Formats: sequence, C-alpha cells, structure tokens
Amino acid sequence: MHKHLLVIDALNLIRRIFSVQQRQLDNPQQLVVATRAAVGNAGRAMLKNLAPSHVIAVFDSPEAPSWRKQLHPEYKAKRKPMPSELQAHLPQIQDELLEIGIDSAESGPNEADDLCATLAIKAAQGGFNCTIVSTDQGYYPILGPRIAQYDYFKREYLQLNELEAKFELALGQLPDYWALVGNTSDGVTGVPGIGAKSAKTLLQTYQSCQGILAASDEDKLVKKVHQHQEQLALAQQLLGLQTELQLGFNLKHLRLGQ
Repeated sequence: MHKHLLVIDALNLIRRIFSVQQRQLDNPQQLVVATRAAVGNAGRAMLKNLAPSHVIAVFDSPEAPSWRKQLHPEYKAKRKPMPSELQAHLPQIQDELLEIGIDSAESGPNEADDLCATLAIKAAQGGFNCTIVSTDQGYYPILGPRIAQYDYFKREYLQLNELEAKFELALGQLPDYWALVGNTSDGVTGVPGIGAKSAKTLLQTYQSCQGILAASDEDKLVKKVHQHQEQLALAQQLLGLQTELQLGFNLKHLRLGQ
C-alpha cells in the first residue's frame, strides 16, 4: 500500500504567501481574501503533484507562548509579529484547507516545527515516506531516506548532498553547529568566540558537542566551549527539535479522503 504523509508547516507557507500578496494589494480585506484563495490553490497543487496518502497542516498554538519563550524570554523577541489581519483569519484559512481535505493540528506548548518533526519521524518509523513542506532549515537534521523536505515556492525537493556540501557538515551535526554559533534571529547566543569557521573545525574534529566537551581543553577553541557549557546547553535546548511529542491522534486519522 502506498503510504506517503504530507506534513505542511502551515504558517511558514501562509506567511510567505501573505507577503507575496502584500506586495500586490493595499486593501486589507482584499489581501486576506487573496491569501485565503492562494493558500487553497497551494494545497490543491500539493495534493496533485506530491500525491500523498495522508496529510496534515500544522499550526502554532495561539493560546500561550511556547515553553522556549517561557524558558528564555529573549527567544524570537525581535521577530516581526504576524500581521493582525492575518492572525484574525487563520480559522477561515484552516476551513479553506479542510474543504479540500487537509485537516489541521496545533502544536500546544511546543512549536509547529516540533510537531512536524515528531509526525515525520513517527511516520518514517511506521514505514511511511514523509514530505515536510517548508522553507525552514531547522528540519535539515531529520532529513534522510524516508523524510524529505519540499520547497513549495521553488517547486522542488531539497537535495541532501547539496545541503551537506553547503554546510560542510553531516546534516545530523547541524543542531550542534547552530548551538555553537547561536542564532541571532531567534535571540539565542552561542558560545562566545566561536563563529561559523571555528564551529565547523570543532565538529569536523570532534564530531559533536559531546565529543568537544570530552576532549582536553588544551586547544583554545575547545577551552572556550568548556568555559561556556551552560550557555551551550541552553542553546542546544532552544534550537533543537523536540521529536517525541505525544500526538493525541493516530496517523491513520490523517488518511486523505476518509
């Protein structure tokens, strides 16, 4: 039986579609209507071209800040908030998706990325192929033989060998790389004095942050990591995906057309 789960990182898709429409339309009401229509068209195109057997659109929960924000108030504090007119119409966009057979799920105290990643890994473990629709590089570490990432706007799957060549690291090393260098757009500081080149050198030599911490601190780069272990641990926690969430539903409930 063909088993292919399509996981749509909904706000990643919707906000980019909204941004495109925003450059063309000034009227707020027309903008929202055009965005809803474009999201529906995108959903139809993905169902046709990617041919999933199962599908879900994952949204961040609007009720409360994520546990990351509670742990580290600076987390994503400088991110541009979602436009209020778009936020108000997300339920209608979810209805638009449901009309074409795409149900929605919300991430609760976690982030949508965590729920998307959990779904992808559980599906792969269950013998599914899984496609995550997103432009977010945070998914790169979980990509592999059964988990792929699709860029809807470029209409193409990401190529793993190209990503590894770009970063000069194995994809599984990227969470440690990001923790070492930090992420300014997320408000997460890495290890002081460790930049992209230094982080790559360390990971190419010691394979992981665990390997770096187990090494002798005679090397000046290793010493910097040893001196900032708590900061590194916080960055790892904030920037790493949670992949073992309790779903509250079964993958069979996501079958298309049931």
